[in-house]
Amino acid sequence: MALWKCQKCGSTKEGRCRPQKCACGATKEDFVKDEAKA
Repeated sequence: MALWKCQKCGSTKEGRCRPQKCACGATKEDFVKDEAKA
């Protein structure tokens, strides 16, 4: 499982694939893989 971080609000989501969208309204392009936790 990878940890994905939203570039707009900083919230993180866990999952194999990049999340489709964030609660803050950001699209999937705004998510980057957080390598520190992975």
